Amino acid sequence: MQHLHANLNGIRRTFPELVSALEESSGGRLTISSSREGSPTAKQEEHWIHSAYDPRKEARTWAELQAKEWQAGELGVVLGTGLLYHVEALFALKPAGACLAVVISDITAFKDALTVRVMGPWFNAIEWIWGSTDDMATQLASKSAPLRFFTNVPAARPYAAQHQELDVRLRQVLATRQHGRLHVAVVGPIYGGSLPITGYVVRALESLGHRFTWVDHSVHHASYNRFNTFRDPRHRLSMQSRFADVLSMSTLTELSEDPPDLVLAMAQAPLSLGALEHLRRKKFMTAMWFVENYRHLTYWQQLAPGYDYWFVIQQDDCHAALRRAGAPHVSYLPMAADPTIHRPLTLSMNEQLEFGSDLSFVGAGYPNRRMLLPRWIQKDWTFKVWGNEWDGAGALSSVLQRHGARIDTDTCVKVFNASSINLNLHSNTSEGLDPAADFVNPRTFELAACGAFQLVDRRALLPDLFSENEMVSFEQVEEVPSLIRTWLRDPVGRRTIADAARQRVLRQHTYEHRMKDMLAELGMREPDRLGSILRGDRNAETLAAQTTTPSELGPLLRQFPSGQRVELKDLAANIRSRGAATELSREDLLILMLDSYRTETRDLV
Repeated sequence: MQHLHANLNGIRRTFPELVSALEESSGGRLTISSSREGSPTAKQEEHWIHSAYDPRKEARTWAELQAKEWQAGELGVVLGTGLLYHVEALFALKPAGACLAVVISDITAFKDALTVRVMGPWFNAIEWIWGSTDDMATQLASKSAPLRFFTNVPAARPYAAQHQELDVRLRQVLATRQHGRLHVAVVGPIYGGSLPITGYVVRALESLGHRFTWVDHSVHHASYNRFNTFRDPRHRLSMQSRFADVLSMSTLTELSEDPPDLVLAMAQAPLSLGALEHLRRKKFMTAMWFVENYRHLTYWQQLAPGYDYWFVIQQDDCHAALRRAGAPHVSYLPMAADPTIHRPLTLSMNEQLEFGSDLSFVGAGYPNRRMLLPRWIQKDWTFKVWGNEWDGAGALSSVLQRHGARIDTDTCVKVFNASSINLNLHSNTSEGLDPAADFVNPRTFELAACGAFQLVDRRALLPDLFSENEMVSFEQVEEVPSLIRTWLRDPVGRRTIADAARQRVLRQHTYEHRMKDMLAELGMREPDRLGSILRGDRNAETLAAQTTTPSELGPLLRQFPSGQRVELKDLAANIRSRGAATELSREDLLILMLDSYRTETRDLV
């Protein structure tokens, strides 16, 4: 207890509320023992949180590895307290101008640590983050310094769920505080389901005020499709592969013309591993939003190491698989809707007649749908099936619309609005409901945004996105006919649930929400790159305030609007616009020289 009193006195003046909480805590969470080296070590939940041999040496090794990434001016944030050996070791390696904070996940375990060791003078120089998850997220988001997270896995393991919740909440808070303007190059696919999603992403970035470059490869679809006429599949695959390589080179060339802050690729974007490695060598940051079921489309196995960041619509097994394949960072980012596209419509009588029915389904002819949908053709209701890839599905011929032609987004939205019940059956390559029902497809959000009532097969991740009052799901095939009959008789109930689902989408599930979350995540992970831009550190007013003497760049920076992002090329363009007769200052000449060097070395290809 002598150690505890000494440690508490060290922080009593700066953190009095924390000291009060510690004094009220009983402790006893950790099992303390002596290491072979002699220092105290500990177990929690039967797992060692420090080395049983030499915890101090282990801590130094961990700290040296973490400190390689730590930059001056950043606030390092440690997850996992343990007995604080690693915190002490990391503090000793703190860069000039940097600070260190520690998240206290468990007051009881923290008190155990303070009971067995005297922490020393460094202990009072740490910023302690504690309280509820919302409180801690708010504390971290309020910091003016860039955040750099350090996770000590053994000490943090018991609190993984809490740290995940903190990460999510922090990103949500930071998403509301993005003041800077990024330049994002969005690389789209040649064709496929992620093509319209690319358009939604671009529109969201534009709405949020970011500058974008859309590398649109859909213009090459006809040429790519031309190779399907080759009878020999070897020739077809070879030409399509070579064509994709050409498009990769085309993408690199386009990026070199106007280098972005972030290259965001959508699923099936034609970027080869070689092209991605080239981008990495040129210090471009890359991210992939893989809006696919990783079990069905497995090309990610080859591309996993190529992207700096992966955003996926599944969790757990998907994240583990990508990491095993070499992905450095994997994060969950679910699908969404675009309310400017997916919205309630007032249909004409002719449109209602053409698109309306008691029950509808929109989608491609996957095996499970071919097997299940015919079971729901009954005389009690009208049923219409829309979409393509239904060749050979004779059991659906009586309900298949437009002979199985592909329908565009506008038509989909009309069908959603015209149908009393929209059946949302997730795709599956086996016959039956998806046995690994985790990801939630785009249609779930799009139907909800339209204010359309839907029956959706139950998904593991659905309860985190919609409540039972906002979505009706089914777990067994046998449930569906009864559910259809029940809800066809209850139009008021359908409208209540559909309206609630639409309001949830507008509050939390638009592509603007997703882009804010993605950029907040990247800003946290790359605080000195994207983070500095998003915080507004490169805006003219902020940069001007950082100049210290009249001879520096202040006067030049003040010629720009205060909220405008200013880069080297902007300063150089301003100087050149003055004309040849203007005398150039030393600062002007330095800027022009640096910009000339930037121009000469920026080429990617």
